[in-house]
Amino acid sequence: MIDSNTLAAYSWAASLFQQELPSSLMDIEKRAKLVNEINRHLVTGIDNRMLVELDNNQRDRSLISIAEISKIYLTEEMDDKLRINILLRLWTGCIEAAKGIRFNYVGGIRDGTVIEAPITQEYRQALFTFLIDLRATTDSIYAAGVEAAPAFKKLLGENYSFAGVPSSSAVRRYSNEYQRD
Repeated sequence: MIDSNTLAAYSWAASLFQQELPSSLMDIEKRAKLVNEINRHLVTGIDNRMLVELDNNQRDRSLISIAEISKIYLTEEMDDKLRINILLRLWTGCIEAAKGIRFNYVGGIRDGTVIEAPITQEYRQALFTFLIDLRATTDSIYAAGVEAAPAFKKLLGENYSFAGVPSSSAVRRYSNEYQRD
């Protein structure tokens, strides 16, 4: 169950820096390309470690790296902390939505083999209703990342499904030929 106090606090935190998507990121394809570029640095972290395992110095190096990479996409002049704030919120929205519209998820690893399980319509509906769409209503930059998920999937050459995704979801705004339902 979502706690309305934590949702409100998250919304307040998100609005402390940047409330609107910078104009240089209005193009959906450009947003997807930016997420793809910074995803390479965030997914593997440093030395192929999970982000939560990084110490402060490693985290800072990773954040500085994505800030530099973003400058050809996010062209407005701004403080690096603001730039990183925008990038992390955009990336999180896109990656969470892209994972939500895929067909399978990693259910575990057994004897070194990745075990995949299908994402059901019910799971997808709950994920979008109670997490992704709820957060998108409080954070327009996160929502812009959610919108970019289908373009991100296209960039990766991966099919996706909207089965179970609420009709009002931001992820549905920019469908493409990779959608398979």
